Amino acid sequence: MSLILRDAGLSQLVAEAEPEGLASGFEFTEGPLWSPDGSVLFQDIRNERTYRLYPDQSVQLVRDQTGAANGQTYGPDCRIYFCEQNGRRISAMNPDGTHVQTITETWSGKRLNSPNDIVARSDGGLYFTDPPYGVLPKDRQLHFQGVYRLDSHGETQLLADDFEKPNGLAFSPDERTLYVCDTARYHVRAFDVDPSGTLRVGSSRVFATMDPDQPGGPDGMKVDRDGRVYVAVAQGVWVYEAGGGLLGIIALPKRPANLAWCEPDAKTLTLTVVDTVYRVRLNVAGILPPFTPRDPSAG
Repeated sequence: MSLILRDAGLSQLVAEAEPEGLASGFEFTEGPLWSPDGSVLFQDIRNERTYRLYPDQSVQLVRDQTGAANGQTYGPDCRIYFCEQNGRRISAMNPDGTHVQTITETWSGKRLNSPNDIVARSDGGLYFTDPPYGVLPKDRQLHFQGVYRLDSHGETQLLADDFEKPNGLAFSPDERTLYVCDTARYHVRAFDVDPSGTLRVGSSRVFATMDPDQPGGPDGMKVDRDGRVYVAVAQGVWVYEAGGGLLGIIALPKRPANLAWCEPDAKTLTLTVVDTVYRVRLNVAGILPPFTPRDPSAG
């Protein structure tokens, strides 16, 4: 049986007995993103490569020299928008890896630090975090770690600047709450989102604080249709009720970096765990990115 740590109801949500390894032999995997053809796009950051994992568990190289591409999602135009950790920009590409284009690399005329993770809102806004992991201190032009919104007009807006290491981010099912991990502070913060897409002033609060038995703060994050929050932290995937109570931890062999809902029913989590990609089947459904292309077989 898969070991559920601190179980307070999580075992009822997990359908499969044990996380299944799908592909291994990478250096540091990140940014999984499901496609309706059944494949999963993911990154090997340290080798600066993007791969596609197919349902038969074969793996295809999609791109190399990616600028250490990290988190990624679909944009309103169904292109894939991704963070370049070392390239210090947000870029977009076609799903097959062609026609790579820089979308934004500055705020207020200054170069971004090191974009890490990105999510889309159904109004077309793209939200991303900008910690300093991929930039030397002497090369930094922004001396804060921010959360940004890229609006439908291509403008980059600073939403929050008081993080130590902003990382994964996700919306609640109604998109009225934005959750953001702060890896260095071992907590997840929540913000109220106004209809305009900006964050409500004074709404910031700590949603949950992690206390793992080994080093490794929160990284990637996803939310299910019932509002539960799934966070990649040391020891495994920490799952919280919408009110912030810990339901338990899906234990993994190594610290996971990120996760993505997969399959048409969105009941499978694909997990990037250091050198290996895993999946876990659940009894509850997650939320696919709002601009996920529809199944080509649907006609």
